[in-house]
Amino acid sequence: MKKLLLSITLLFSTFIVFAQGLNQPTTFNNVCDDNGDGLSSFLLGEISYEILLGLNASNYTITHHATLTDATLGVNSLSSPYTNISPFQQTVYARVVNNLTSQLQIITYQLNVNLPPAVSNQVLTNCYSVATSFPCWNLESLIPNIQNGIAAISVTFYQTISDANTGANAMNNTVCYQSLSSGNSVVYFRSENATGCFSIGEVQLMMVTCIQPGFPQNLTQCVDSGFGCFNLTDNNSNVIGTLNPADYTISYHISQSEANSDTNPLSSTYCMTAVGTQTIFVRLENNTTSQFTIYPFTITTQVLLPDVVVLPEMTSCDNNNDGTVSFNFTTVQAQIGSTNTLQYYSSLANAQNQVSPFANPSAVNVASTIATTNVFVREIVPGGCDVIYTFAAKAFAICNLAYVCNQANSLCSALGVPFSNTTGSASIGSVGCVASAPNPTWFYLPVSSAGTINLMIQQSTSINFTSNNLDVDYVVFGPFTDPVTPCGTGIPAVSTIVSCSFSAAPVEYPIIPNALPGQYYLIMTTNFSNQSGYIKITQTSGSTGTINCSGLQLNAFLDSNSNGLKDSGESNFPLGQFQYEVNDNDVIHNIASPSGVYSIYDANPANSYDLSFTVDAAYSSMYNVSSSSYNNVNVVVGAGMISYNFAVTVVQPYNDIAVAIVPFNDPRPGFVYENRIIYSNLGNQPITSGTLTFNKDANVTIATISQAGTTPTATGFTYNFTNLMPFEVRTITVSMQVPTIPTVSAGQYLTNSASILPLASDVVTENNSNTLAQIIVNAYDPNDKMESRGEEILFSSFTSNDYLYYTIRFENTGTASAINVRINDVLDAQLDENSIRMVSTSHPNYIMDRVGNNINWKFDNIQLPVSIANTNIGKGYVIFKIKPKPGFTVGDIIPNTASIYFDFNPAIVTNTFTTEFTALLNVDELENGDFVFYPNPTSDFVTVTLKNGSDTITSISVYDVLGKQITNVKASSISETIDLSSVNPGIYFVEVATENNSKVIKKLIVK
Repeated sequence: MKKLLLSITLLFSTFIVFAQGLNQPTTFNNVCDDNGDGLSSFLLGEISYEILLGLNASNYTITHHATLTDATLGVNSLSSPYTNISPFQQTVYARVVNNLTSQLQIITYQLNVNLPPAVSNQVLTNCYSVATSFPCWNLESLIPNIQNGIAAISVTFYQTISDANTGANAMNNTVCYQSLSSGNSVVYFRSENATGCFSIGEVQLMMVTCIQPGFPQNLTQCVDSGFGCFNLTDNNSNVIGTLNPADYTISYHISQSEANSDTNPLSSTYCMTAVGTQTIFVRLENNTTSQFTIYPFTITTQVLLPDVVVLPEMTSCDNNNDGTVSFNFTTVQAQIGSTNTLQYYSSLANAQNQVSPFANPSAVNVASTIATTNVFVREIVPGGCDVIYTFAAKAFAICNLAYVCNQANSLCSALGVPFSNTTGSASIGSVGCVASAPNPTWFYLPVSSAGTINLMIQQSTSINFTSNNLDVDYVVFGPFTDPVTPCGTGIPAVSTIVSCSFSAAPVEYPIIPNALPGQYYLIMTTNFSNQSGYIKITQTSGSTGTINCSGLQLNAFLDSNSNGLKDSGESNFPLGQFQYEVNDNDVIHNIASPSGVYSIYDANPANSYDLSFTVDAAYSSMYNVSSSSYNNVNVVVGAGMISYNFAVTVVQPYNDIAVAIVPFNDPRPGFVYENRIIYSNLGNQPITSGTLTFNKDANVTIATISQAGTTPTATGFTYNFTNLMPFEVRTITVSMQVPTIPTVSAGQYLTNSASILPLASDVVTENNSNTLAQIIVNAYDPNDKMESRGEEILFSSFTSNDYLYYTIRFENTGTASAINVRINDVLDAQLDENSIRMVSTSHPNYIMDRVGNNINWKFDNIQLPVSIANTNIGKGYVIFKIKPKPGFTVGDIIPNTASIYFDFNPAIVTNTFTTEFTALLNVDELENGDFVFYPNPTSDFVTVTLKNGSDTITSISVYDVLGKQITNVKASSISETIDLSSVNPGIYFVEVATENNSKVIKKLIVK
């Protein structure tokens, strides 16, 4: 035996080479266990192939052996397939002989029978929501459970078990998987470890009833020091909402992790020891299913504000000469920007003690002899510290403030423009040649070049000056370096009179001889008849001097030849805003001008201006602005208006066609009401042809359409337009008959919509369609505000790219034409003031001036006549769009109010229109509550599902706006999906029929 061992040893040392130039097997010697016994069959030929990979196999002979001795001697070779005898792992020796050199090599390797990962089937619960139709399933949330602490295990998900076994067609969006089934369903996961062995498991997607709780409210306490205690259970009713309290448990926690683990619940009384804010987490758990939801809310202790907040003064005037001035104090609500209750008091002590408030703060009468009344406003802050504000209410005996010299009307760019005259003002006595000067109205004019200036002054009760002329007298004073200083405390010195007339004539012709450039002249006119009316001053022929105010003129235009100059034929550019700031005071005025021109008048050369122009964000990549800003520029007194050009050049051509609906009046039962369709080309290329579609509410009938050539449809009409030029705006007025009660009822919404094609290459698709929901009324305020979608918006249908469309309507219900109209809107803090864009106005000559969230529309010289019933005379509107700020959610309510000023009259405050984002619309606002459509808009597939499980869909048909059937699908289930990927973008109608003869038609947008 010793001799044999010695021989073997010599043989090893003489011939054996261990694994030089050969491959160590790693693939075919590894298999996966299929039954847990650790045994499996191995194909030794495949292992041999792996060992010789890269070598000429014909030059080698390989055998496999259970022991090193057998391999060395070449005896007892293993046959293939070979089943291991040591469970899970066995050592095997491969004998490799080089047939050319007889060299022997031994390779040691392991036969590995690898266990696949242990898995257990998973269950994922979710709740069914009508608004979202098919919920998101976060499959990735199951991965930690499947891995069971082994991070090296990879997990993928599949819709079929065959795909899971082959590893094909893995699901992509596993964070938000949406099953096409409206009920319970199954998906599969593949759990694979580092050895490549895998196991297949099921995920049961279980639908459960949604928890529909309320929302906790933030709690605030007003304290003398920082110490304050809260009863957290005050939020129980808010959290439980409409659920049954017996079915749920509510607990409060200091952190989200403790709320998740349901540990360390807080006692009902929780105290803070310092002023500040702390977040509390409330856990709402279903006692039966253990399903829970966590909501955060804040508790805050505040110290009562010691200072009174000062608001801008409020002015009003005696508009009927009865000796009293009326104020509507409640208009400060918009300035405060709060929907909390406000109380109004005549003294600070009363406001602090909450005694003797104004009984009717919306109509407070003050004697015109009382110049200033101090008003104190207390804001009642639920659960927090009340705030006190104050403002001065200033009363003027005469509405036209130009009855005093230092408030003179400017004639800057206003020659030939009517101004209100003065009534009810006593004579200021004799002035020059004017023996008596009752009801004076003052004007000033600047001179830009020397010479004689010939003027004409007219006074009439008619704004058109065609009849009812009134006696007018005048005095002209000058020259002065500014229009205010010479007024002193009364009127300029008599020695400065340059022209004067006292006669019974209704037309006067002043002459200013040798007018000096850079100087100002003051004109006093009188109203001897004391009748309300208008004054107009114009420059007549024969003048050698020039009237022109000093200031800055901002011009934005399309520079077609890129020379930086506005040449003849180059159009103004309306798709942007001017910005200006005076003396770096951080008050930025954002000016929207439809003409692309804005003028700033100023007589102070010391004022420094920063000027700029920006293209609206939607089009900023399409244009370039040369010289987009000018900094530290000054007015040159006497030089007239200095122009600053903002030359806009086209970077790339684009299409943008837009449509909007204007609610010109409100629908009333039995009456005809009007919608005005505004469509425009906001692109820089002509639109040679396109189609506008109008869909009316099913309850109304179309009476008239202002546009000829429309094509009627079952739901409204279409109109094929041609040659819509860049920046061109066109309108179509549609009159509709509202049925009488009881066919319709007050409070019911009528919804009309408009859309426009072509959509191809349109850069702003948001404005290609517009919907208007108007409430049926019996009577209405002609000065109002509304949002096009109505008072509720389905949260799931509104994205961060969508806008709210607001309409402010105004109507002159007075007794005389309004020369100027101004609208003020202090935007709610939830609205993004930077996103505001004009959509349409009734009168094109306007300016929108935005400073922060304070918006002013100015219609100077609008000359709005007194309104006439059942016509559009004396009426106007403003439509703008704006985005909510990010973070809006279900339950958020956005209020909006506007104040409308006609000349010098007190503000008319519109209704406060509220927009609420809701999880579900009210049933009567759904087109049919039995169906769910998803998604809409779509670009490929749309799914239709019945909520009534006892009915069955029998057919789904899709029609274009002309009524042509695009597709028809037969069905026999409660949920069907149709493929619209081959359909051209546009607006379509989906008709769904069921076995129980139910039918619904739904508008669908294909992107």
